[in-house]
Amino acid sequence: MRKREGRRKHGSDALERSTTRRPGREVERGGQDDEVKADDIAIEIDGLREELTEVNNKWLRALADLDNYKKRVDRERCRWSDESRETILLDLLEVVDNFERAVACDDASAPPPDDPFREGVEMILKHLKDVLAKHDVHALEACGTEFDPNVHEAVSQVESEEHEPNQIVEEVQRGYMMGDRLLRCSRVIVAK
Repeated sequence: MRKREGRRKHGSDALERSTTRRPGREVERGGQDDEVKADDIAIEIDGLREELTEVNNKWLRALADLDNYKKRVDRERCRWSDESRETILLDLLEVVDNFERAVACDDASAPPPDDPFREGVEMILKHLKDVLAKHDVHALEACGTEFDPNVHEAVSQVESEEHEPNQIVEEVQRGYMMGDRLLRCSRVIVAK
């Protein structure tokens, strides 16, 4: 109760001060107290209401702008993070390709399957693939499927009686997906 009385008293003092300071306001000075005309008070109240509405609208716009800014920064941060991650993973895919070529080598000078060096290379390749799987990167299967320009890049076409036209004959470089996004397309040879 005291707070309300204090606010009313403070509010009426402020109103009285604001009406006496502003030019063009008529103030009647009576015997004991200064009285302000009722019309002037109504005009002052309307002006303050308009000012309050304007300030409130500015505050709401500023709050909405801040919220939009936060959302935009979050989207940009996620985009930068995804781009950085993709760049690193693409570089890692080059390493995986080289290890796969080393394991697939059937040259006479290549170590036999039970050689510790070859086993070490295979273990590193497996570990690299596990790291890719941890980041939701998986290989695309291309051989024997129909050519899809959205996920395949044709490097050449060959005549083939074993394959139907537009079917992939050989995969030159493996393609990868990261989640549902294409990370790297498969480079393939397509049947005519």
